[in-house]
Amino acid sequence: MQVKTRTSDEAVGRWPGILQTLGIDARHLRNKHGPCPICGGSDRYRFDDKEGRGTWYCSHCGSGDGFKLLQRVFGWDFKHAAKEVDRLIGVVPAGPVAPERTEESKLQALRDVWSAARPVTAGDPVARYLRSRTGAEVATPDLRYHPALRYVDDDGALLGTFPAMLAMMRYPDGKGASIHRTYLTADGRKASVPKPKKIMAGKPLNTAAVRLSPVGRCVGIAEGIETALAASRRFSVPVWAATNATLLEAWVPPAGIERVLIAGDNDASYTGQSAAFALARRLVREGLAVEIQIPDTEGKDWADEGV
Repeated sequence: MQVKTRTSDEAVGRWPGILQTLGIDARHLRNKHGPCPICGGSDRYRFDDKEGRGTWYCSHCGSGDGFKLLQRVFGWDFKHAAKEVDRLIGVVPAGPVAPERTEESKLQALRDVWSAARPVTAGDPVARYLRSRTGAEVATPDLRYHPALRYVDDDGALLGTFPAMLAMMRYPDGKGASIHRTYLTADGRKASVPKPKKIMAGKPLNTAAVRLSPVGRCVGIAEGIETALAASRRFSVPVWAATNATLLEAWVPPAGIERVLIAGDNDASYTGQSAAFALARRLVREGLAVEIQIPDTEGKDWADEGV
């Protein structure tokens, strides 16, 4: 059912004020991951307000616009939600509406950042960082060093430029999906920024991973890049990085791979272990030989465990 044109059109740009006036806490109206007002999940929800329509997304609850958020949070039917919004149209002022980025603009940003980077060489911040974290000397075209990458926080503020490790994320067919960024200091430590690891806006990430070695018959998969490199040294198997537990569970190996080592994290919350075993179950059903390795110490990954 559609809202009448006047209400839906006139609500554009007013949704943060409308939703807050109707009782939704301001902390649920930010374009950054945080607690979901519907299910209560701690870091699965984002209010992105695309085209000023009050849009949101939760990995558990799904997605919708401002009307749907009101219905889900308060249990209202559509008619009630529309009536409440309509009475606030003349009360809540409209704010600026940022145009949604086009797919081409996202892809061009990926190309620009990648082309401004260079191969990793001994002594640069990326090489220093990886050596200190994993003891590894890395030579792969899918890791690059950017000497001065802009860092913009979740509120859109530019905090400066930093050296950065760029990692290409690829689909099973080898095509690029996005770029994972790790912001660093000149001497190879994580930069002092709110989130030193971020993924650029690009294509959907499900099934993608950072390839730290060529495709062969056997490959490992871990969450983080550092974890993957450390696990590769420990188990003498090429290991790739999914970058987080959600993408580890969703990863799909390229054609031709017969055996997979899953180097999971030992999380106190069991998030890493759950993702590792869920992936293992799926791969075994698909006919692959699977081995799982989890560190013995709670709260550790293979980079923490050392070699």
